[in-house]
Amino acid sequence: MAAENNDTTLSLEQCIEIVVASNPELAMARADLENREALLQSSKKDLYPTLSAQYSYLHQPDEMYTLPDLFTYGVTAEQPLYKGKSLVTSVKQAELSRESSQLAIEQLTNALVFEVYGRYYELLRALKLEEEARQSVLRLQSHRKDANAFYEAGLIPKNDMLQSEVELAQGEQDLVDAENASAMAKSRLNVLMERPVGSLLNIEDHSDYVIQDINWDEVIEKARKNRAEIAQSDKAVQIAENDIILKKAPFLPTITLSASYDRVGDEVGAAQAPGFPGEVKTVKAIATWQLWTWLKDRDEVVAAEKNLQKAKKSVTKTVNEVTLDARNSYLRLEQAAKRIKVSEKAIEHARENYRINQAQYQAQLATSTDVLDAQTLLSQAMTNYYDALYGYQLALAAIDKSKGLFGQRYSK
Repeated sequence: MAAENNDTTLSLEQCIEIVVASNPELAMARADLENREALLQSSKKDLYPTLSAQYSYLHQPDEMYTLPDLFTYGVTAEQPLYKGKSLVTSVKQAELSRESSQLAIEQLTNALVFEVYGRYYELLRALKLEEEARQSVLRLQSHRKDANAFYEAGLIPKNDMLQSEVELAQGEQDLVDAENASAMAKSRLNVLMERPVGSLLNIEDHSDYVIQDINWDEVIEKARKNRAEIAQSDKAVQIAENDIILKKAPFLPTITLSASYDRVGDEVGAAQAPGFPGEVKTVKAIATWQLWTWLKDRDEVVAAEKNLQKAKKSVTKTVNEVTLDARNSYLRLEQAAKRIKVSEKAIEHARENYRINQAQYQAQLATSTDVLDAQTLLSQAMTNYYDALYGYQLALAAIDKSKGLFGQRYSK
């Protein structure tokens, strides 16, 4: 697929909006919600009366007394009154199913938005490391220039000059690798946004940060209150409880109220036949009670009760998983906050160490190895800093995900 030209710089919020609007999994989840809504409306209509029409022709050639052929047409209205609580319970089940589908959208959105954060910060980190690799090459080129000049002047042996050449070649290779990592990070974010994989992609920088004081009790309280997974498991328990009611419904009678009107006659149009009433009107209540099904209904009730036990255990499992996820996010945030402070100090020391060794080398008070070691330490310090910087910002996003905030904010 050809790359497209696009110089627009996208913010993190814009990337999230694009993903939420275009993600195929979310589209399928929304379609499932519409399906559940339609089924809910259908189940409600089972509570309403039904109206039917019928037309019949009766011919009895073998009767002892010859009867005229009879034509009958009419209408019948039926209103279900009681079906062992199954009518109302079916509506409740459909409502719970719809609510569960909405929670599935919320859960998917919560995870999907966090994935956008991850790929966005992954790209920012890759771009920063690419720039650092480029600066590293510039430093190595400067050192090679000094080493060549000293070698030409006979101040250093050839192996010192060759060492600078080898390190420069390695730096250039590291730059190629960093450029490839940036390109792949762009591709992953493009794919998540349903854009062509090779599209040009510019994003806003997020290098500023503020260390936040996050309270663990607040995190776990909101996680247990807001996470769609827990609400879904609670809905599953309610659905299992209602399923037991539905399975027990055949043990109880079914009562239906029926009213009908028929026209009877010996012609196609049901004109009145001699000796037969032209109109037949009936109103009746019908009670049906199923007496024996070889214990099939009992077995289904037992199975439903086992499903309820399973659903209740699933609630405990889900709460534990959410708690561990929140705890992991909280500890990662504390770890990232400590790393970012340490890495900032390390950069200051690494820069000063490189400056001193470079100056001493130019004064022939340090060796080429000293400069190259200082350069390696500076590059590693910069890498650690960007790891800590974007690791901290992603850890903040993980806290919001643990609280279920992304799902609530973007699934409406």
